[in-house]
Amino acid sequence: MEIGNIRTRAGVNFAPDSRKNSCMNIVLVEELVLLAGALQNWLRQIPGIDDVATYTDGKDFLKDDSRNPPDVLIIDWMINSMTGMELLDLARATLPKETKIIVLSTVTDVQTIKHAIRRGANGFLSKTSTSLEEFKESIEQVNAGKQYIGKGIRDTLINSVFTDEQVVLHLSPREKEVLQKVCSGRTIKEIAYDLKLSAHTVQYYHRSVMEKLKVKRTTDLIVYAMQHGLYIP
Repeated sequence: MEIGNIRTRAGVNFAPDSRKNSCMNIVLVEELVLLAGALQNWLRQIPGIDDVATYTDGKDFLKDDSRNPPDVLIIDWMINSMTGMELLDLARATLPKETKIIVLSTVTDVQTIKHAIRRGANGFLSKTSTSLEEFKESIEQVNAGKQYIGKGIRDTLINSVFTDEQVVLHLSPREKEVLQKVCSGRTIKEIAYDLKLSAHTVQYYHRSVMEKLKVKRTTDLIVYAMQHGLYIP
């Protein structure tokens, strides 16, 4: 059975000194009530899992201080009231650093996966291709201090890494600098001032980057850089 085919609310005091060492406490933030309840019941049957709390809203989870912080937090990337990225950022800023975070998502493009990992996710799973057995394995792996990427999306991510690496290797250090500043919205004159170069020189690097990435417009350059993880907003 796949996870995606299967609004409850339970209960997180974010003080790390009361965490248990022998059993896992898990929090699941998932907007689909039926799925949240099904996963909660299933997880409670697994030896070594002490408690499973569920929320259908990221803000409710962050405001609740009635429980100990989870050992593993599982978040829906498309959760109610905020984006998964916002919830991930706030959870990383609020929870103890020992807490492991797994993202569960129907959105599995390379850019989304990289964003999640760079912002502190320990695991990333596809809702549509992850079995319950793999779901259990991912929890065990991240709780043991490892990273976990769902089996159904690993090849895509690996292929992207090699492709992106080839692109990056073809760009000079100065071209990479110019690319970052162009993507951040800086003008040619502003980039020239920042890098202490002439505007003519910056334009040369700008054109060179566009030629190497095979795009004709600055907007296409920015889109390409974001899609391939060369620029993170």
